[in-house]
Amino acid sequence: MRQRTRTTLTWLNGTTPAGLALAVLARTTRRRTPDGIVVAGGYRLPVPRQRCFTVGAVVLTRRPPEWLLHPDRADLLAHERRHTGQYALLGPIFWPAYWLACGWSYALTGTYGCGNVFERRAGLAAGGYPEPTLRPWAAALLRRPPGTADAGTADVTVATTRTSGRTVRCRFASWSRRRRRGSRAAR
Repeated sequence: MRQRTRTTLTWLNGTTPAGLALAVLARTTRRRTPDGIVVAGGYRLPVPRQRCFTVGAVVLTRRPPEWLLHPDRADLLAHERRHTGQYALLGPIFWPAYWLACGWSYALTGTYGCGNVFERRAGLAAGGYPEPTLRPWAAALLRRPPGTADAGTADVTVATTRTSGRTVRCRFASWSRRRRRGSRAAR
């Protein structure tokens, strides 16, 4: 019921018709899910480069729709469903808000999606995003005296800087080590 309401709101605010127009323009094959989301597969346009993205209640993917509808990718489809809820809430304002969040994410982490509030709220791991490392200036903003962790920091990784030996609380500490070694997580 909740997803049906979100789908209806995206129709009313015009984002789903925009997504369907993009799906037709890209000559995709479309399948509708029981809750009203349209999965458009075979997306051929060069931008955006992601393997899946959502416009309104339309999920566009470069692979066939059956690929995304397969039970093995239920987490990815759930991630895209959460974006549908974001479109239902914000409507067309979602686009500039998302791009501002991409800019902020790039400033903080060097990636457009990993620090993006919309991607984080939809679930980074489910969307195929790795946990990134904050840039040094952003990590410095999170410095706190030892033993002063605030509420909601259970998933915070503690790291010590080499130069000052001070403790830095950072939600993104693991990704930089993988990146320096040259391995990248699948997106």
